Amino acid sequence: MLFSRAPKTRREDFYDRDRELGMLYRGIHAGEGLIVVYGVRRIGKTSFVRVGLTELDVPFLFIDLRRYAENPSLLSPQVIGKAIMDFLKKLDKLKTLRGTLHSIMEYIESMDLGIELGGIKVRRARREDRLLTSVLEEVDRWARRRGTRLVIVLDEAQELRVIPAWRRILAWSIDSLEHVTFVVTGSEIGVLNEFLRLQEAESPLFGRPRLEILLERFSRDQSIDYLQRGFSEAKLPATMEEIEDAVDTLDGIVGWLSYYGYYRTTYGLAHRDALKRLEEDAKNLLARELEKLVKHSPRRYLAILTAITRGLRTWSDIKHYAEGLVGRIPDSKYDRLLHNLVKYSFVEKTPSREYRVVDPLLPQALEELKKRYWASSS
Repeated sequence: MLFSRAPKTRREDFYDRDRELGMLYRGIHAGEGLIVVYGVRRIGKTSFVRVGLTELDVPFLFIDLRRYAENPSLLSPQVIGKAIMDFLKKLDKLKTLRGTLHSIMEYIESMDLGIELGGIKVRRARREDRLLTSVLEEVDRWARRRGTRLVIVLDEAQELRVIPAWRRILAWSIDSLEHVTFVVTGSEIGVLNEFLRLQEAESPLFGRPRLEILLERFSRDQSIDYLQRGFSEAKLPATMEEIEDAVDTLDGIVGWLSYYGYYRTTYGLAHRDALKRLEEDAKNLLARELEKLVKHSPRRYLAILTAITRGLRTWSDIKHYAEGLVGRIPDSKYDRLLHNLVKYSFVEKTPSREYRVVDPLLPQALEELKKRYWASSS
């Protein structure tokens, strides 16, 4: 269904993105070694990749990297390489990919490394000495023998920035492997770019061929159509006034639109109650995400964000307002704080060099954090 909280895997449960899915399909068929999928939080990157690869019916491993930011050793090439090899050994015993998806459940243990094949979790791999490049060569041979392409999805790949070797591995894979594609995604777009360093001459990935796909907000018309289709599918009436109010509140963020529809169709909440429930849940979620960044200089970060949520847009106007709240901020320090907010995709910088918050529900999270930090010193 369109209104569900889980990532989508079926095309019929996924709305639009036809152009972007076409790019993904063409990239896989053309043998691209690296595909980069950009998009801010809750824009639907995970669903996009899962739906696309499921529809292509190619074998893929889906590796969720967010869970392991606190333990970088789990992100090491050796650990992930062993997990890949375990999968190939199991796949060799099965005649078809569909057979794998049904039979592999008996093989899986609940160690929860966050690695999946076509949506199926795999047990945690033990460390071994074998280099990941050797593993990937075996992956390439495995796929060539079967006349297919194996896709390795590194979801939220900015977490790999703590292990620079991954850049060299990706560059080597692009140059050396004919039947393997890496798909990397990232919500913290600036951090992902900082990890990949695609534009830096000294980076191993500089100049390497790749396909880049950007998932943007739904337009107002798309958002309205999405909600109308979802309500029609659920056979729940909703007035155009309610739909337009939700769209104006949620500003094309697909995840929030889906949650709003979910609360109405699953819990039977009225329009205002569904928005209130969504805003409360979003406040807590966004506060946790934002706190990871702002806790290092809370009063200054929160002052800058307050200025932007009050409608100030230019570098100088934001700085003047923030300094009125917390005192003087040196230009170099202010630049770094504002840059970090953009890099971690809480704020976006427009082509006209103005600033705005990315998520329309961020102001509620901001007020929650101000209760915790406003009296603390930066």
